[in-house]
Amino acid sequence: MIYIIGIVSIITTVYFCSVAWIIIGIIKIKKRPKHRIGSVEVEKVSVIIPVRNEDNNIIKCLESLKKQNFNIIDFEIIIINDHSTDCTCEIINDFIAGNELDIKLFSLIDNSSKKEALKYGIEKSKYSIISTTDADCILPKNWLLNISLSFTNGTEMLLGPIVFKQHKGFLYWFQALDMLAVQGIEFGVLGYQKSILNNAANLSYYKKSYVDVGGFDNFNTPSGDDVFLLEKFKLHAKKIKGLFTQDFTVVTNPETTFLGFLNQRLRWSSKTRYYSDKLLVFFSSIVLIQNISLIFIYLGIPLVEKYTGILIFLLVCKWLIDFILLFLVAYFFDRRKALIYFIPAQIIYPIYIILIWIISMTMKFEWKGRRFNG
Repeated sequence: MIYIIGIVSIITTVYFCSVAWIIIGIIKIKKRPKHRIGSVEVEKVSVIIPVRNEDNNIIKCLESLKKQNFNIIDFEIIIINDHSTDCTCEIINDFIAGNELDIKLFSLIDNSSKKEALKYGIEKSKYSIISTTDADCILPKNWLLNISLSFTNGTEMLLGPIVFKQHKGFLYWFQALDMLAVQGIEFGVLGYQKSILNNAANLSYYKKSYVDVGGFDNFNTPSGDDVFLLEKFKLHAKKIKGLFTQDFTVVTNPETTFLGFLNQRLRWSSKTRYYSDKLLVFFSSIVLIQNISLIFIYLGIPLVEKYTGILIFLLVCKWLIDFILLFLVAYFFDRRKALIYFIPAQIIYPIYIILIWIISMTMKFEWKGRRFNG
């Protein structure tokens, strides 16, 4: 038993130091001055939106683009329909007919998948900056302006924050805490001029740089077009930066059912086996290993009386460093209410992450009417 306690102690120490490093990075990135809108000439932007069965969401997304603090002659919107079976295309065409925005709707014919939709949209784009988002996203009014003015000093990829739209119920707050942690890691690492994570819901890059790195990956995954493209940009020494400000934060929808949540997380997890970035592999591994060790801590506290004090100390250390990280990120995103659910989420999270990891490697899952292998 003493050897197990020793191993768990080492794992918790490494995890604690890793999260502390992330927290310092967040503090560093928050100390940087916000991007100032000056007299720099704006660059034109091509916004790419892949859609599949988004009749309930796409209008809100397009309305947020219509309200942008950006000249309508300086951007285009390219929507790629990925074999929708609902009224998505009809709704988009009605919107196009009643607006002056430069919107084009194309449909995939021979291929399918979000990655193929993005490829096709980029091929059809005419401006130097490619910005991607999802149909269920609401974009802040300065989103395009921030993008256009951020591609200075050699920047070739811009990472932006996302947050879930507020809902009620424990499922929402669990998702919110999970996403806050992911955003904390993404922008904490950026505090050291490094990058390991991004999200296609708020991602921009030069079209030329995309071509230079050879476009998207060839992995047969329903997710990962964003992270794997980031890895290719890093491999080719492209300059990557993030903009961590409220007026650049994209709001997206959480899953409202447990089955939808499970399938979404399985889709996200399916790409982890293909990670090649050493820092990303490290953080993915330490989070998984720490949560496996938490199972031993939870079982050991009531069952191993001799080491109860040590196990409680390790648990408190883990919870404390997690709380500090989540507090900083929740404060930034104005989601402090999520911290009310911190303890129940901490208790459930080890079981959740281990099950997702196992299922994603072994079982099929469904996403938007399509079946994928784990």
